[in-house]
Amino acid sequence: MSLELSQLIELQELDVQLQSTAERLSTIPAERDRIESEFRQYASEFLAIKSRHEEILNHRKQLELDLATTQQHHEKYTQDKMRVRNEKEYAAALREIDAAKKHISALETEILKEMEELEKLEAELKVYAPDVDRKRAETDEMLASLDRERDEANRQMQAFAERRERLGKQIPKHLLATYDRVARIRRGQALSEVRDGICTACRMRIRPQIVSDVRRGDRLITCDSCSRILYYRHEPTQSAEIALSQ
Repeated sequence: MSLELSQLIELQELDVQLQSTAERLSTIPAERDRIESEFRQYASEFLAIKSRHEEILNHRKQLELDLATTQQHHEKYTQDKMRVRNEKEYAAALREIDAAKKHISALETEILKEMEELEKLEAELKVYAPDVDRKRAETDEMLASLDRERDEANRQMQAFAERRERLGKQIPKHLLATYDRVARIRRGQALSEVRDGICTACRMRIRPQIVSDVRRGDRLITCDSCSRILYYRHEPTQSAEIALSQ
């Protein structure tokens, strides 16, 4: 097999690797979303309880702040009552004190109810938490695995692209142009192996004389049916990954 044909075969192997790796990279974001969605669905009841717990906890804190403020107002109104100068001011102070007491009572009742609900929610969370934590750990590991795969795929993409650029500079420009033209037409596959007298790309039978010429590999021959460059593999050619490791 001629050096030029060997280089074109390696070039196609690199392009196949690049396309395959790029396709895999394009699917990873959706796969991450699916994994996260499955976890949320699995843990939906737990997450709803947790969300409700956090909501009540935050609301109770606000109620406690309101209670503290109202108690301060109550103390102020009580002190103001001692300094009134007439019956009208005394009646106004009593109204303020009474309103503050009612507000304090309402706040304390609401806080008590929320404390009771928080206790129930915390009990439920303790039941769900171990199983959800286990599932969360499994989900995080799957996501981390995808992230590692993505990083490795990006590294491979860069290595394949660099190798392709170097190889492209070694191939005569007219051959590289022919390769690129056929690859564009044939969805990235510019070459096709001849096996048992058949073009493996389009599955058409090749004339015996053409098969003989392809086996010699001393010139480029294209398939009459699909126009791909034909080659015969006498022995396994190094894969793109092995070539990169050299």
